[in-house]
Amino acid sequence: MNGDRDVEREVGPGASAPADVTAVVLTHRRPRLAGSVTQSLIDVEGVPAERVVVVVNGDGGLDPADLEDRVHMVRLERNTGPAGGFRAGLEAAFEDPACRWAYLCEDDIGLFDLPAPRLADVVGRVEALEPARRVGAVVAYGRSFVGRGTHTVNIVPVEGSGSPAALSPVDVACWGATLVSRAVVEAGVLPDPRWYFGLEDFDFFCRVREAGFEVLVDGPAARRVAGQQTGPGRERALRDSRPTDTDEPWRGYYHARNSMHLIRRHGRPGWYGWQLAYTARQLQKAPTRAHRAAIAHGLWDGTWGRMGEHPGYGRGAGEHDTGTAVRPTVPGS
Repeated sequence: MNGDRDVEREVGPGASAPADVTAVVLTHRRPRLAGSVTQSLIDVEGVPAERVVVVVNGDGGLDPADLEDRVHMVRLERNTGPAGGFRAGLEAAFEDPACRWAYLCEDDIGLFDLPAPRLADVVGRVEALEPARRVGAVVAYGRSFVGRGTHTVNIVPVEGSGSPAALSPVDVACWGATLVSRAVVEAGVLPDPRWYFGLEDFDFFCRVREAGFEVLVDGPAARRVAGQQTGPGRERALRDSRPTDTDEPWRGYYHARNSMHLIRRHGRPGWYGWQLAYTARQLQKAPTRAHRAAIAHGLWDGTWGRMGEHPGYGRGAGEHDTGTAVRPTVPGS
């Protein structure tokens, strides 16, 4: 391959997912969005239905309901957060000894404009790097620390940069649509349910790198969704189909709390000062009293080491009952 342009030209209709990949969809109270993602994995990405694992974190399922009869459903008794849910999904995927890669998908990833299909192409590019590189995960959009607390910047590789496979190193990422190697799980690296929600993905990717694996970002995907990784861009992408971050002040609690845990586990002492300054700025920018209370409470609990689910902070509605129809596409669409 001669750079990203050749790589991107290979993406086209009619793709068939590699036989050693199992897709994992995690959902909580978003049956319509999860159904769209699941159907797209089958119809667009070419993943056989029997190799799609859907983890329902407490409440939810798939819409249409008959789709559940075609895939492998894992129903958890309660919401364990993205950390617990994706942990269960990884364990289920790698129960099959023939599975080498798990493709982790959040239930709202179809609202972002990722290339489609992309799964077969990404796997092919990753395998072209091996065995010279220990690739642990490939993310659709990634971030790197800048040395100021937990603050990160979005990494969007310039076309033609990075490796010939159009894959570039990053520090961390949101789950999004992520390829995870079996070798990572065999090394004992799994999402930590104690984090529950908020930066649990950052912790996972930090531990993947600390175990000696690379975390790489898919250049073509990152460029495609770069505009949706800003605050306003993310708001536009989500608002017609699900509550946005602004609509859900409870998110601020977990982000503030788990930022302190991230520093303890992966940061440096000097990061605490930066984090306090960042949190003060977030309190100033918070749109409502509820947002400010959640952030302050999270900082307090993080300082004292509290982890896990807080009963006062959790999702209400997962998706809108009415509004713009969800596009029948995803990872990537």
